[in-house]
Amino acid sequence: MQDAALGMIGATVGGGGDGEAAVVAEQNRQMKGEIATHPMYDQLLAAHVACLRVATPIDQLPIIEAQLSHSHHLLRSYASTAVGFSHHDRQELDNLLVR
Repeated sequence: MQDAALGMIGATVGGGGDGEAAVVAEQNRQMKGEIATHPMYDQLLAAHVACLRVATPIDQLPIIEAQLSHSHHLLRSYASTAVGFSHHDRQELDNLLVR
């Protein structure tokens, strides 16, 4: 589930060669790591899951719970790639997560 929430970040259109695609993929992974380690990420995830619960049929709720219970492994994976944003990028991320 976190992957779905984070997967929208850094999507690209078009593309160059394999080398460029690898660089973009690594940058996206690092950005996901920065988001996943942000102090407000837990609040963002909780709000996202709350929205999903409202819009999901009752018989599908166990799927959300299962994905959420497995999300800690994915979170650790992304957090291990966080390299630190510049001050400007961090401010943009702060602004995004506050909204």
